[in-house]
Amino acid sequence: MRPMTLEEFANIREHTIREYAAVHVSVGNWTAEESIEQSTQSIDKLLPDGVATDKTLLLTAVIEDSIPIGYLWIGLERGPTKDAGAWIYDIELYEQFRGKGYGRALLKQAEVETKSHGVNKLGLNVFGSNTVARNLYESAGYITKTLQMSKEL
Repeated sequence: MRPMTLEEFANIREHTIREYAAVHVSVGNWTAEESIEQSTQSIDKLLPDGVATDKTLLLTAVIEDSIPIGYLWIGLERGPTKDAGAWIYDIELYEQFRGKGYGRALLKQAEVETKSHGVNKLGLNVFGSNTVARNLYESAGYITKTLQMSKEL
């Protein structure tokens, strides 16, 4: 793991905006027309200073000391106290590195990095349709705290 570069951040920011917009459209939260603007506002509010945003870890996962395989975005404070814990806003492996055990290693590294900053609780959100990620998180000991459900009428 290493700190994310400005160039990596610029690319990941654009990718994250598109992905976040798409998933909110797919679950019916936003219309396609408003999704990019809504997503951009959300991301920019959480990362007002990019890689220098206070209480935020933006890290690039690498193998062989130089090959980027994915990234982590962790907010070290989810609430007014450290008891509220940290939050994984994004964790992603690039497609060619999936299914090789790197996801589990990246999740473990998120836990190590969080704990090294004195925070002993880590949460995340996963959309219901993302069964691969849900299985990974559950097998790593994460438990469901809330569950949103809906039905189209």
